[in-house]
This record gives sequence, C-alpha cells and structure tokens, in this order.
Amino acid sequence: MRQVARSRALLTDPRFRNLWLSQGIAQTAQNALLFALLVIVLEITGSSIHTSLLVLCFILPSIPLGFAVGVLLDRFDKRPVLIVTNLVRAGACILFYFFHQDVWVVYGISMIVATAGLFFNPAVAALIPSIVPREKLVPANSLYNFTLTASQLIGIVFIAPTLLKSVGADGMFIAGAVFYLLAAGFALRVGSVHTPTEKRSLSETFTSMPTEFRDSWRALSSDKMALLAISQLIVSSTLVLLFAILIPRYMGEVLEVPADSAALVFAPTGIGALIGLRFVPWFSRRGKNQAVVVGLAGVAVCLALLALVEPIAELWKSAPGSVDPSRFLRVSLLQAFVMLFAAPMGFFYALLNAPAQTVLHERAPADMRGRIFATQVVSANFISLIPLLLVGAFVDLLGITPVLLMLSMGLGALALVSNAVGSEPKPPPPRAESREPQGVGV
Repeated sequence: MRQVARSRALLTDPRFRNLWLSQGIAQTAQNALLFALLVIVLEITGSSIHTSLLVLCFILPSIPLGFAVGVLLDRFDKRPVLIVTNLVRAGACILFYFFHQDVWVVYGISMIVATAGLFFNPAVAALIPSIVPREKLVPANSLYNFTLTASQLIGIVFIAPTLLKSVGADGMFIAGAVFYLLAAGFALRVGSVHTPTEKRSLSETFTSMPTEFRDSWRALSSDKMALLAISQLIVSSTLVLLFAILIPRYMGEVLEVPADSAALVFAPTGIGALIGLRFVPWFSRRGKNQAVVVGLAGVAVCLALLALVEPIAELWKSAPGSVDPSRFLRVSLLQAFVMLFAAPMGFFYALLNAPAQTVLHERAPADMRGRIFATQVVSANFISLIPLLLVGAFVDLLGITPVLLMLSMGLGALALVSNAVGSEPKPPPPRAESREPQGVGV
C-alpha cells in the first residue's frame, strides 16, 4: 500500500505524469504494432522464418545507430526526441495502412519504426532521474517498470488481437497512429530538461562517441551488480520478442485456433503480471537479485508446462473423475490449461524488470545515463540477434514444443547463474552529482 501511495504522489507532478502517459501509450502502441505485424506476416508467408526476419528489422537499426543515440541524448534536450519519434511512428502507421500487403515493404517501414523507438525508450529512462528527486527514484522506477510490463502485456495480449479480430489490420494501423499522436501530445507537456555537460560542436560530439561509449562500458563492467542487472534486462527484453514470435505459431500448432484468439487465451498473463508487480517490493526484501532469480525460475517452469500442455491434457482426461471444462466454459481443455499456466507466467515475468532496472538507475552516473540506457538497448538487440534468427528456423524444423522446452532450460540455467553471481553487496555511497535544472513546463 505504501508503494501505491508513493506512485500516486508522483503522478501529482504534472511533468512526471505527462512523461509517464507518453511512455505508456507509446510503448503499448509499439508492442501492439509488433504483434499485429507478426500475425500479418505469418498469414502472408506461412513461415516462422519471416516472422523472425520481421523482428530482426525491429532490432537491426540499433547496431549502427545505438552507439550514437546515448551520446546524443546526453548532449541535448530529450523532450524534442520524445515528440519527433512519436510523430515519425504515427506516420509509419499510415504507411502500414496502405502497404501492409507487401511483406518487403513492411520490413522497410518496420525499420523506420524501430529507429524512432531506439531514440524514444532510452530518452524516457534517462529523463526519470532528471525530473524526479533522488528520494522518490525507487517508486518512480517501480512505476516505470510497471508501465513497461503492462504495455507489453496489454499491447501483445489484448489490444492487437482484439483490434485484428474486430476491425482488421486497417483499423489496427489507424489506432496505432492515434496512440502515437497522443503520446507526442503528452511529451510536448513534459517541459525542457537540460543535462549539464561540456559544450561541444556536433563534429566533436560524433568524434568522441567511441571514447564515451567505452567509458560507459567501463563503468558498467567495473560494477558487478550493474553488469548483472543489465544482463537480466537484456534477457527480459529478448524474452518478450521471442514470446511475440511464438504466440501466433503456438495458437495454430498446439491450440488449433486463429492467432487473434490470443486475447482470450493469454488474458490471465496480464492478470498475473498485475498481481506480480504488487508483490515486487515483498520479493525484493531479500535482495533485488533474488527477486529476479525467482522470476527467471518461475517463467522457466511455466514455459515447460506450456510446452507439455498436450500430454498434460491427455493425462487429465484419462484420470478417473476428471472434469472437461468445455462442458461449462467456452474453451477447450487445452485452452483451459494454457490459461491456467499463463497466469503464473505473467506473475513471475513481472519480477524480472523492476528490480534489475532499479539497480541500474541507482548505480548509473548522472552524466552517463543516456549512454548507459542506450547501451542496454543496443546490447539487448545485438545479443538477441542469434536466438531471434534461429527461433523461426527451429520452430519450422522441430516444432513449437521442443523450442519452448529449450527456452525453459535456458532460463533455468540463467536463474542458477544469477543466484550464484548476484549476492548483493552493501549499496554504494551516493554519487556526487548536480541536479539538472527543472526547466519550464509547457
């Protein structure tokens, strides 16, 4: 209850409230757009390899541009970044409306959307410590991560399947454009925030990028807890992309229902995540890393259960006195078990982001925040390239069940490593930093 009260108090600050609304709306639109495009590409091509190529288009721009993003964000006012990137993505949704039947054009437009998102997400993360007092940073991070997780679940599980089923792809793209325009409007009201940095020309800024990024990596690698936290965040973001790729194929291959039925089948994931986010402070009492370990292990178990849902359903039917839920519910036995396993998966996934992100916020130097959060995005996208490229081919070759079991085993191994490596030391002493000027709201 105390955490909820603190979050409500933060939202009384108009600058933070507008930043939070811009973040939530834009990230929800981004996740809904990604899932809708995955369904469309799968319908056009019938191949999971092409869905992997689509996700690859969303992460490729970060490889050449990511190193520049962080340095630029540390040099310039971040509010125009929020406004322009949302307007660009609104325009991209209009392009999707006209050209979404051509898969190669979809790939090209997706890279534009991804480039805009590459600037938007680190800008939001870097702005939080600039407009929130240090004593309110933990509840601000909790609310940020609550919104991040909620936007993933709402966009992928609810909005995209519902809109695809009710108004089709055209309606989905129009709604996406409206969402991004709303996000730009709220970003306009955040106000200017200037980071005190050494004045340099644009050419000097670009020339210094390799050195400045090496400095940010050196700062991360010298801090074991910060390095572990960014590793956990990389796994968490990769897991969302993999989940988005696998859901359409899972719906058709295992449940034998259309992909747009995911809103019903995976709805318990969102409910579980909301409950899990309320329990993050309780799990974090024994250490933030321990909360992440519990989350990794829990998601691993749930993925294994989803992979084995067909033999589990057969065992249930053969048990004496078993009840078939299809007799009184509008779902099959397989769908009922998936819904049963989806709820705890959402609960445990909620434990992954918030503790790790809070560690990174607490330990990031003020003058490196843009670079460090851009480093997180670039690293997540670069490291996820191989599994995202392989997962489509593996699903086409082996089927969805073996792939889910491999993911489960990988997350279980990571939980063991995190538990062994991440015994938390005492918090570092507060860093000497000057507070950024508050700027003038609009």
